[in-house]
Amino acid sequence: MTEHEVILPKTGIYEGDVVLVEWLVDEGARVSAGEPIFVIESEKVEMDIEADTDGWLHREAEPGLEAPIGTRIGVICPTEAEHRQIAAGP
Repeated sequence: MTEHEVILPKTGIYEGDVVLVEWLVDEGARVSAGEPIFVIESEKVEMDIEADTDGWLHREAEPGLEAPIGTRIGVICPTEAEHRQIAAGP
Protein backbone atom coordinates (compact mmCIF):
# COMPACT_ATOMS: atom_id res chain seq x y z
CA MET A 1 0.00 0.00 0.00
CA THR A 2 1.10 3.52 -0.68
CA GLU A 3 -0.94 5.54 1.78
CA HIS A 4 0.28 9.01 2.75
CA GLU A 5 0.50 9.88 6.46
CA VAL A 6 -1.53 12.78 7.84
CA ILE A 7 0.38 14.29 10.77
CA LEU A 8 0.01 17.14 13.22
CA PRO A 9 2.18 19.80 11.55
CA LYS A 10 4.55 22.37 12.98
CA THR A 11 3.03 25.84 13.02
CA GLY A 12 5.77 28.43 12.77
CA ILE A 13 8.31 28.41 15.58
CA TYR A 14 6.01 26.75 18.13
CA GLU A 15 7.46 23.40 19.27
CA GLY A 16 4.92 22.21 21.87
CA ASP A 17 1.89 19.95 21.66
CA VAL A 18 -1.01 20.86 19.40
CA VAL A 19 -4.69 19.96 19.66
CA LEU A 20 -6.76 18.38 16.90
CA VAL A 21 -9.81 20.65 17.14
CA GLU A 22 -11.99 19.11 14.44
CA TRP A 23 -12.03 17.18 11.21
CA LEU A 24 -13.50 19.15 8.30
CA VAL A 25 -14.17 16.07 6.14
CA ASP A 26 -15.83 12.75 6.90
CA GLU A 27 -14.11 9.40 7.29
CA GLY A 28 -13.67 7.87 3.84
CA ALA A 29 -14.22 11.14 2.01
CA ARG A 30 -12.35 11.84 -1.22
CA VAL A 31 -9.99 14.78 -0.63
CA SER A 32 -7.91 16.90 -2.98
CA ALA A 33 -4.49 18.44 -2.41
CA GLY A 34 -4.97 21.95 -1.03
CA GLU A 35 -8.38 21.17 0.51
CA PRO A 36 -8.68 21.95 4.25
CA ILE A 37 -9.20 18.64 6.08
CA PHE A 38 -8.73 19.42 9.78
CA VAL A 39 -8.23 22.23 12.30
CA ILE A 40 -5.47 22.41 14.91
CA GLU A 41 -4.82 24.73 17.80
CA SER A 42 -1.44 25.60 19.26
CA GLU A 43 -0.56 27.91 22.10
CA LYS A 44 -1.07 30.97 19.91
CA VAL A 45 -3.10 30.07 16.82
CA GLU A 46 -5.97 27.99 15.44
CA MET A 47 -5.55 27.03 11.80
CA ASP A 48 -6.97 24.89 9.01
CA ILE A 49 -4.59 22.24 7.66
CA GLU A 50 -4.81 21.20 4.03
CA ALA A 51 -4.38 17.81 2.41
CA ASP A 52 -1.08 17.59 0.59
CA THR A 53 -2.17 14.84 -1.78
CA ASP A 54 -5.33 13.52 -3.44
CA GLY A 55 -7.08 10.39 -2.17
CA TRP A 56 -9.47 8.96 0.41
CA LEU A 57 -9.12 9.99 4.07
CA HIS A 58 -8.89 7.49 6.91
CA ARG A 59 -9.02 9.21 10.30
CA GLU A 60 -7.04 7.64 13.16
CA ALA A 61 -7.53 10.28 15.88
CA GLU A 62 -10.52 11.95 17.47
CA PRO A 63 -11.02 15.68 18.00
CA GLY A 64 -9.62 16.80 21.33
CA LEU A 65 -6.40 14.82 20.92
CA GLU A 66 -3.45 16.79 22.30
CA ALA A 67 -0.18 15.41 20.96
CA PRO A 68 3.31 16.38 19.82
CA ILE A 69 3.99 17.82 16.39
CA GLY A 70 4.56 14.98 13.95
CA THR A 71 2.00 12.62 15.50
CA ARG A 72 0.17 10.56 12.87
CA ILE A 73 -3.57 11.23 12.97
CA GLY A 74 -4.64 9.57 9.74
CA VAL A 75 -3.71 8.53 6.24
CA ILE A 76 -4.76 9.46 2.72
CA CYS A 77 -5.09 6.38 0.52
CA PRO A 78 -4.59 6.71 -3.24
CA THR A 79 -7.55 4.45 -4.05
CA GLU A 80 -10.94 3.84 -2.53
CA ALA A 81 -10.17 0.11 -2.41
CA GLU A 82 -7.07 0.74 -0.26
CA HIS A 83 -9.14 2.95 2.04
CA ARG A 84 -11.73 0.20 2.48
CA GLN A 85 -8.98 -2.29 3.32
CA ILE A 86 -7.41 0.00 5.95
CA ALA A 87 -10.79 0.96 7.42
CA ALA A 88 -11.71 -2.72 7.79
CA GLY A 89 -8.67 -3.24 10.04
CA PRO A 90 -6.28 -6.17 10.30
